Amino acid sequence: MKQDDPRPPDSEKAPSSKRDLIYSEDGVDLTLIRWMLSLTPTKRLLVLQQNIQSIMRLRGDKTDS
Repeated sequence: MKQDDPRPPDSEKAPSSKRDLIYSEDGVDLTLIRWMLSLTPTKRLLVLQQNIQSIMRLRGDKTDS
């Protein structure tokens, strides 16, 4: 996967080491954290803004853009 890919990684791969763990002991999906940290700060902001817009559309809120 390219670093600037806006989609989360495939989390179905089997881990080959502790670094490749998919979930933490608490059940947190580590692939999503690693994916987000692989993005630049600007791209992280873009992903989060898109998520907010999606939530607002689902709730029926009006958006400016």
